[in-house]
This record gives sequence, structure tokens and C-alpha cells, in this order.
Amino acid sequence: SDTVSPQGAIMASTTFQHLDAAKQQRVLAALITEFSQYPLAQAQVARIVKQADIARGAFYKYFTDLDDAYRYAFGRVIGRLHAGITGPTMRQDPYTATADFLHEASESRDRDFIRLHFTKNSGLVNVARPQVPADATDWAVASLCHSAISEVLADPADATLILAHLKAALSQLQVKE
Repeated sequence: SDTVSPQGAIMASTTFQHLDAAKQQRVLAALITEFSQYPLAQAQVARIVKQADIARGAFYKYFTDLDDAYRYAFGRVIGRLHAGITGPTMRQDPYTATADFLHEASESRDRDFIRLHFTKNSGLVNVARPQVPADATDWAVASLCHSAISEVLADPADATLILAHLKAALSQLQVKE
């Protein structure tokens, strides 16, 4: 089963962590492919092990179940996505940070994984989430930004309108745009 790093990220089992890097990457690639093509509810271990060229039993030595594997893959994908964002942080400029995240997600090799996460999977499995802000305005900002991300990923044609609404709402909260 997985463990949690000091930073709160989901990590794979110790057995998985001791695999050589090439095999870890092969398994991760298979996970990302599966979860990019199928919502978690339709994902299959059989397809993952076939693509990764591992035994089914090995999968269960690396991960407790599909939810566990999903949390691991999500952590890796979101880490890559955030690493590609070089603009302001959410606290400094939530509107630009949200727009940058959406741009990075749309250009990312993981865009289908991210889209399925926000449109189908986010309510099915608990992934490491930031602590709920103590300040009500910070909570409102985070909620609005995450809602905008979900809505844009669900319907990219409405991105301009959704981002305009986000900007207006943040302005009403007297938050930097």
C-alpha cells in the first residue's frame, strides 16, 4: 500500500519505490494511459498490467487497488503540471495562476488525465488536498478558482466566459486580478 510523504503527497509502496527507474516509468506510463482514456470507475488493472508488462500480482504489490494507483498517478501528473507553471502563485494572483494552470493543462501531455480528473474522478477518490484556509476569503478564492478549472476542463468552449466570471468574482472579493 502507499505511504504519504512529509509534504502530503501519495507515494507508492516501498516495493514499487525499490524498482529500477525504467520499470517505475513503464508502470507510471501505463497508469497515466489508463486514467487518461477511462474514468476511474471504468479503469481496469488488466489493461494496466498488459501495457506495463508486469504480472497482475505485481500490481497489487505496488498498489493496494486502482484507487491507490490513481492517487499515485495523480500526484505525479499534478506535480509535473505545477512544475511547468512559472507565473505568480495562487496567493499572489489567483486569476493569473488559474489561467496559467488551465493553459499548462491544455498544452500538457497529461491533458486528458487532468480533464478526466476534474470532470469524472475528483469525487470518486480522495487525493491529497491543501488544508482548508482559515480565512473565509482565501477559502472563497480557492473554491472559485477550482470551480473555474473544473468548468473550463468540462467545456473548453466556455473558457473565456468562465475566466471573465472568475475575474469579476475575484474583484468583488477585492482580490488582486
